[in-house]
Amino acid sequence: MISSGKNLIQLMKILKPLIPHMMLTILLGTLGYLAVSAISLIGGMAFLDVMGLKDFGNGRLLLIMIITAGIMRAVFRLCEQYMTHYIAFRLLATIRFHIFRSLGKLGNRQLMSFQKGELMNVITKDVEMLEVFYAHTVAPVCISFITGIVYLAIFWSFHPFYAVAALFSYLLISYVVPKSVYRSGQEAGEAYRVQFGMQSQYILDRLKGLKELYIFGQEQQTINQIDEYSEELNNSTLSLKKHEGLLKALTDGALYLSVFIQIGISIYLYGIGKVDAGTGLLAMLLLYSSFGPALALSQLSSSLVHTFSSAKRVLGIMNITPEVNEGGSRELVHIGNIKYKDVQFEYEKGKHLYKNVNFEWRIGEIIGIRGDNGTGKSTLISLLLRDIPVTKGTILLNGVPAEEYDADSYRNHFSMVDAHTIVFSDTLRRNLTMYKKYKDEEIWDACEKAGLYQFIKSLPEGLDTHLQEFGENLSSGQLQRLALARLFLDDASVFILDEPTTNLDALNESSILQAIKAHAGDKLVILISHHPEVLAMADRIFEVSNGQINEMECQHCKNA
Repeated sequence: MISSGKNLIQLMKILKPLIPHMMLTILLGTLGYLAVSAISLIGGMAFLDVMGLKDFGNGRLLLIMIITAGIMRAVFRLCEQYMTHYIAFRLLATIRFHIFRSLGKLGNRQLMSFQKGELMNVITKDVEMLEVFYAHTVAPVCISFITGIVYLAIFWSFHPFYAVAALFSYLLISYVVPKSVYRSGQEAGEAYRVQFGMQSQYILDRLKGLKELYIFGQEQQTINQIDEYSEELNNSTLSLKKHEGLLKALTDGALYLSVFIQIGISIYLYGIGKVDAGTGLLAMLLLYSSFGPALALSQLSSSLVHTFSSAKRVLGIMNITPEVNEGGSRELVHIGNIKYKDVQFEYEKGKHLYKNVNFEWRIGEIIGIRGDNGTGKSTLISLLLRDIPVTKGTILLNGVPAEEYDADSYRNHFSMVDAHTIVFSDTLRRNLTMYKKYKDEEIWDACEKAGLYQFIKSLPEGLDTHLQEFGENLSSGQLQRLALARLFLDDASVFILDEPTTNLDALNESSILQAIKAHAGDKLVILISHHPEVLAMADRIFEVSNGQINEMECQHCKNA
């Protein structure tokens, strides 16, 4: 409950910039409901006037008032819906902005800890559930409170008993009934959300490995597993529908009970001469027309089951604490040298991967890093990129600790290629530029350096050729060249190549290494590899072994 309360407070803080819009929405909604009740009351007055039970004067005036109230109801409702959805969609964009900003602050290790299917569901499904909260929760609660006060005042003017009965009815319908079934709905909602996330993750993983599933004959097993997930999801959906049905049945029962109580009060008060038949009829019409706000609150129970679960996940990402500090305010203009000074890294408390690492790299050098799997070659670079925090010691750039530099300017100086080139289902141009803006001549220059120029020129649509998902219409060599062209196009100060020639034949490997060597220029190039052919181009080679990082003797550089 405390956690839900904190989440609710944070959700309301997000609403703060749009409070004037929300207040207008509440006003329009309140006037709309009051217009509905006015139609019923004035209609009842007209009926009593025609039947001669009460004299309300000009019947034509009552008719005009009914028509006016009907028109105003339509206008208020339309304006309320417009404002409600304006607020909701503005906030939807704001929440997604906060989510991406929070994710942007995380290092690679934290980002990779998220299951992709789960993260996709949070960004899409959960955020849309919060749109429901803002569009159909905040305003209805306020509208119900304000209209409730107005209705109770009118009932009190008829007789206090009517006001007490109406208050009982509103509380029963809008709070007691939903509260009584909320727990079961919450459990069903949580189960549905977990199962939906598991199914999405499973399907995403299998889509990426369709070829492997076919080769190893796992198609039927995969189908069976999806069927199993679907069955569990259907059961959770059924539980939710049962919850919704129970809520509706109890709400309808409370509605009928309220009507019977009101009828009983009218009969009693009429019997003792406190009200006449006309007042009893008007009280009944007012009660029946005033249930709208209370019913709106009652129906929120089903959506709130999902909403608070979604809010917990969305806010969990928005509030996540980065492992690595975002950095200071100093701008990194250029890199002259990089120095690891007494650097230690613990992958678990008390378990060191490195101890007292000291070395210096300078711009213009080609650095080779080698070592067995699991010794921490890639971790060494992750520390430099500030993907993970240094446990002890510091990494200096130009003599200044890395954490003192602004994160954006810092990361702009590094570009990286690894063995797995990510390709998006988009044009070749956008896959090269990574959605940044470059001139065509800059793109073609990078492609020529990477050895992609002739291949792209041979394509009918050139740079506008659409690449398939995962780059399946490109060979391994073309994928690596694409990654290399990205590197040249980005033109950062430091090129990091982690196993850049894995899965390439000797010809492609040699060609790519020559391209790197030829265009390294005034860059710091860091090569991580097991292959002697790759490391042979390095000016200096460092070996990672047993928690130590040692520079090899110069003669080893030639025969790595």
